[in-house]
Amino acid sequence: MAWRLLRPSFQATFLQDADLMKRAYVTTLCNGEGYLPGVEALGKSLEAHGTTVPRVVLVTADVSEETRRRLSKQGWQIRTVEPLENPNPRTVHLFERFSNVFTKLRAWEVVDLDKIVLLDADVITLQNIDDLFERPSLSAAPDFFLPDRFNSGVMVIEPSAEMFQRMVDALFETPSYDGGDQGFLNTFFSDWYAMDVSHRLPAGYNLQNFIFQFLQGHPSLQAALRREAKVIHYSVQKPWQAKASFTGGSQEWWKAYFGAHPEKASEWKRRWHAMEDWTFDHAVAAIIK
Repeated sequence: MAWRLLRPSFQATFLQDADLMKRAYVTTLCNGEGYLPGVEALGKSLEAHGTTVPRVVLVTADVSEETRRRLSKQGWQIRTVEPLENPNPRTVHLFERFSNVFTKLRAWEVVDLDKIVLLDADVITLQNIDDLFERPSLSAAPDFFLPDRFNSGVMVIEPSAEMFQRMVDALFETPSYDGGDQGFLNTFFSDWYAMDVSHRLPAGYNLQNFIFQFLQGHPSLQAALRREAKVIHYSVQKPWQAKASFTGGSQEWWKAYFGAHPEKASEWKRRWHAMEDWTFDHAVAAIIK
């Protein structure tokens, strides 16, 4: 199976000035179009905070031409890639989204770029984060659950064909503690925690949505939150996949999504998502009383 991973993996569908394309925000859309709303919200959140850095989405063949056109109109530059199969097939039965999560490793193949901020499609930005391009590779924020390991939802990387090949060679032999790309990458970059502190991003660059909402619900913490919260990561419950979201950050995500789809916004929807966050705040307050 491994030989398939070595075939040419992407075709640029755009021409761009070489200087502009030395850096980019990159995300992936694969295993169908279930994460399309996430990519749209991410793109609008980046745009809303004034970045001029190009945005690139790596898509697999199962993403339709209609979707590609829609994302292109929203400012995304499209590159077609082949999926990387999950070497841990049992985890696919646990989380369907794990079936092609390793496709994000293709970002290391985009060697026409000098530096990439690689973002999962379930994050949005709350501020301009262009300063991340000043960080060394590999930079990431500590994982909330395992702080001596990094969360792979936001990473600063330098593409390298050699590095990508090393990953491919190690993919089927390297254990992944979570069955996905994060466990693999933490094993592959096992020295991350011992690297210079410049490789560790502040927690605000990859803030779990329930932590964001917990801080948001405390008036004494709101000033610090507005200053330090840069990226919200919806790693558990995806707002667009649930009839009701009660894990926090609902208003912020829908605000970004409605930026891409103003025709879907309405006052009652905004109030509903505010109520979702209100419910989280009061449930937490009842627990910690």
